[in-house]
Amino acid sequence: MEEQKTLTLDFVKSLMEQSYTLVWTDYNDNLDNHLDIIRQCLDKRNCECLWENTDEWYSDAEWESVRDIIIELKDECTESYGFDEEEVDDFFEEHDEEIRDEIYRRNDSDVLKELIKNTDDIPIRVEVLSDYDCINSNWFESQGGYRYDESYFGDMVDSLNLNPSKVKKQLTGHGYKVYGRFPNRKSRDGKEQVSYEQFYEELVNSCCGANLLTYISRVSLKELYDANFSLKEVIIPKGNCCGLFSSMYGGGSLLEMELKLDVRLKLEVKGCNGFRFRLDDERSKYDCSVQHVYGVDDSFFGNAVGLVANQTA
Repeated sequence: MEEQKTLTLDFVKSLMEQSYTLVWTDYNDNLDNHLDIIRQCLDKRNCECLWENTDEWYSDAEWESVRDIIIELKDECTESYGFDEEEVDDFFEEHDEEIRDEIYRRNDSDVLKELIKNTDDIPIRVEVLSDYDCINSNWFESQGGYRYDESYFGDMVDSLNLNPSKVKKQLTGHGYKVYGRFPNRKSRDGKEQVSYEQFYEELVNSCCGANLLTYISRVSLKELYDANFSLKEVIIPKGNCCGLFSSMYGGGSLLEMELKLDVRLKLEVKGCNGFRFRLDDERSKYDCSVQHVYGVDDSFFGNAVGLVANQTA
């Protein structure tokens, strides 16, 4: 082997591999238990929290890998090319930053990509918000009768694209009182998101106060990441369910209104009206999740939503 007379940075770089895998992930490594970080990304509408935490988790492992590579490079300089050990130590100390930067530049590992790939689809809720706050239990609401105009009940009927006159017929046919106007919106016939029978069953099985109409589904973390956590719309797939749920009181209805078609929801809140996208996790001790209240696993949430990202994402 031809002897190298002068130790240079270019020479050390020539000894390096074309690429280095500085860190590895096991197939069991994922973000299933880090929904708080994913929620922060959604709140901030960017990926920074994930990047920061991944860097923190794996920085020590990366540093150790770089240290081992430097040791190997030093050994090669002394054992294969005959450089004096003290000379090599001095050179590597003098050029430590440049050598480390070059090794990092050749790093081909992408632990965040692997963590995301290993993460299960995440249960989510999309809640209907209204100027009229919420809907209470069937017992409470039925005392004075159901009202369509200027009520959360009416906003719920509109969100599900139900014909108010048919809702009235369903309720009165079961002996419930209604009052006020229930217009016949024929343009909605055949385009309803759910059946009138299942809508009635959800109402009468509502058992607590402060309910919101809630669509349930799951979301792919990869799709959230690709959208930079900045969402414009979600598409709840046909066959998924919705119902009434109160994260405040930990109750609701059956959550068994099956969607008859794909439902596209614009994630925009104007004033108090709109659709709110949330992970089905508990943000505080005063916040309940569907999973804990109903004692269900992820399969209860149905298939994954489709996402439409904001153009600036």
